[in-house]
Amino acid sequence: MTAVAKPAVCLVDDDPELRDYFKTLTKSSGLPAFTFASAEEFLENFAQKPIGCIVLDVRMPGMGGLELLEALRQRHVLIPVILLTAHADVRLAVKAMRLGAMDVLEKPYREEDLLAAVRQAFARFEKLKLVQSELQSIAPRISSLTPRELEVLDQMVAGKKNRTIAEELGISTKTLDIHRANIMRKMKTKTVADLVRWRLLERGEAFALQTHG
Repeated sequence: MTAVAKPAVCLVDDDPELRDYFKTLTKSSGLPAFTFASAEEFLENFAQKPIGCIVLDVRMPGMGGLELLEALRQRHVLIPVILLTAHADVRLAVKAMRLGAMDVLEKPYREEDLLAAVRQAFARFEKLKLVQSELQSIAPRISSLTPRELEVLDQMVAGKKNRTIAEELGISTKTLDIHRANIMRKMKTKTVADLVRWRLLERGEAFALQTHG
């Protein structure tokens, strides 16, 4: 039986000295690790690596840490991310959290703070694997919906009442009821709560809830 590779922590930083320091720190702490010199290099190679936590420097030549974080979220990559920055401020922290970052550490950071954040990220990664499995199961169901059914679903996710949805889509409430019944049947659920959570998850908007919950 093939052994499953232990999830590693991955550092993306253009500073070679920091990458060497990171390797030494993680090795002494018993944590497997990879490093990449740029966001572009990471995007080309990360899919082949068993990564359970990503540590990103905010400021790098080319694509920066926030841009890389956004690219990962657009691809629905459910791996916890820790951001490193020499110039932390409230605006950066808020944007990072909205994009799904688990933590933001200001340089110079304490070794114990970084290691604690990484270990917390690994614990969160185990939960996210369950989320990824759920996403894979619901994606075919959402793909089976017609364009009109998707419109109805998104209106339901927005919390709008039946009459409002019917008026905005220019259909009768009876037709709306048929669409809702078809959506429930194709999505294999009887609750609107499931529909809302699954749609948000499929669109990547539930990531922050999954990572910070």
